[in-house]
Amino acid sequence: MVKVKVNNVEIDVPPGSYIIDAIEKAGFKVPLLCYLQDLFNEATCRICIVKANGRIVPSCRFPVQEGMVITTSDDELSKMRKINFELVLATHNIICWNCYRKGSCLLVSLSKELGVEGIPVCSECSLYGDLCLVKQGIPCLGPLTIAGCEAECTKQNAPCIGCRGFVSSTSTWRNALRFYKENNIKKEDLEAITRIFWPILPSRFQNLIREVYMQ
Repeated sequence: MVKVKVNNVEIDVPPGSYIIDAIEKAGFKVPLLCYLQDLFNEATCRICIVKANGRIVPSCRFPVQEGMVITTSDDELSKMRKINFELVLATHNIICWNCYRKGSCLLVSLSKELGVEGIPVCSECSLYGDLCLVKQGIPCLGPLTIAGCEAECTKQNAPCIGCRGFVSSTSTWRNALRFYKENNIKKEDLEAITRIFWPILPSRFQNLIREVYMQ
């Protein structure tokens, strides 16, 4: 057996184990995205990083060593996980309203855990397919509003009115506006509902609304 310390908890793990195995045996957790035990541990997302003897490594792919001291959380790790997750989101096509994981999205929980605001409320909505409020012709700000509220309004079949503020991603806005237009949500109705909590939208979003609705 290999003896290691995880957050000052000393444990033994079998030779050949990865750090993630030691962390779980010690009763701790780290954020996971691409890791699937016994199926995929290629360390592509770098969300599960920890410190091993002071060195930052992916816990899902780095093997334990005798006497290793593992730290699962500190300010530096939190900052790096957030940056890594933002990079993942930067290449992710955010069209939550048409996603089969809508209502049970891992990216939503990670966004809340890591303090990232790139995912919209409609990813939390439990209404699927044609039950989506926007697809029913109802102006709902879920596609433009920051997730994290558990979407209580939409779960009660009421439209989101944007009380958490807007997602700042330009690509998310462009995708959402195209979705509104495809479902016959009038530009005037959309602008009216945004004024409930967002009296003055930044000019870049005003310009996006005009751009998409003029196409």
